[in-house]
Amino acid sequence: MSDIKLIMQYLPIHTITLFTLGTLLFFYITKNLNFRKAVLASTGLLFVALYGSPFYAIAVFILTTITYFAAKILTKRKSLFVAVFMVFVSIACIIAFKTGLWKNFSLIQARIRFLNRPFFNLSTLGISYFTFKYIHVVVDIYRGRFKSISYLNFLAYIFFFPTFSAGPIDRYPRFSSEFNEIHRLGKEDVDEGIKRIIYGLFKKFIIADKTYIIISSIAPDFISAPASRKVILIFLYSIHIYYDFSGYSDIAIGLGRLFGIKVPENFNKPYLKKNIVLFWQNWHMTLTSWLREYVYMPVGKLLMPKIGSKHPWILNFICQMVTMSAVGIWHGFSLNYLIWGIYHGLGLSFYKIYSDLYKKYVPQKAKAAMASSKLVEWLSIAVTFIFVSVGWVFFYL
Repeated sequence: MSDIKLIMQYLPIHTITLFTLGTLLFFYITKNLNFRKAVLASTGLLFVALYGSPFYAIAVFILTTITYFAAKILTKRKSLFVAVFMVFVSIACIIAFKTGLWKNFSLIQARIRFLNRPFFNLSTLGISYFTFKYIHVVVDIYRGRFKSISYLNFLAYIFFFPTFSAGPIDRYPRFSSEFNEIHRLGKEDVDEGIKRIIYGLFKKFIIADKTYIIISSIAPDFISAPASRKVILIFLYSIHIYYDFSGYSDIAIGLGRLFGIKVPENFNKPYLKKNIVLFWQNWHMTLTSWLREYVYMPVGKLLMPKIGSKHPWILNFICQMVTMSAVGIWHGFSLNYLIWGIYHGLGLSFYKIYSDLYKKYVPQKAKAAMASSKLVEWLSIAVTFIFVSVGWVFFYL
């Protein structure tokens, strides 16, 4: 989320609007599919460069090209070395940028006058989402889930500018399928796209931003705030982060619709879910799906022979802790984000134990009565919301 906040800071809303309108004009100027793909790829690169880092745009372009050629190799022969190497490179990129190791480049700049120019400024815009896409393509081609890849399609997929700063995280086969035939911008696309963009702007600038102003006025620092205000702050944190993040997703989905691309949904009323598992299945859904596919399941598969099916709780605990710790570090390479990830990992692990015991020991009649009880339903929603809301405190420490 920090990426797109910085975009709003350095590129005012009217600049982004003009950029989008210009891209749409060039996109629909011809019915040639390859031209349209080139427009999406080139404007995405231009967006990164305009953000303030032409050098970073070139670096990401080179990394994208390297990933493409690695993927092409994997379509011809199943090389574990190539797949593992590219996953390692992608993870190394995230770590380098999240930890600030990339700033070592500044030391080189200070010694070499030629490099000490604005062109060579480094930016981390979209690095997490870029690398998630790299890993998805390399791993899925290695697994044989799809067997062909187009360079132009891949560039358009990586650099589709509405989504590379805050998601949603699309999948290459689904994105590429949008270009199987020429799309004509229709009234439904325009109506749905504009409606979704307005909805997202309202959530972000009216609800989320105003909520943050209230938070700042109540207590700029959570730790020093009086106990009575901490409860209010926890609730307001939950409101702010949901409407802020889901607002950006709505804008991305709306922009995608204007380009004839149906970007995946990312939020589905997560605060109205009855348990923590359902919450995560409906919060940042594309990230949850990605983590399950490329972190949770591989860790489980690796540990299954050693732990076995006789200890499912232990297996689930390890998988959840690894996955949610990774989510925490992905948000930011600091202790508070890691604690937040561990907090949710523990919540998911204990819910698994509770769920299994509930299914095994609670009589069927009691289950039916509880399932039909509105009181139980709303209590479950309240407990889940409180658990999640307390966790958001770590985001603001």
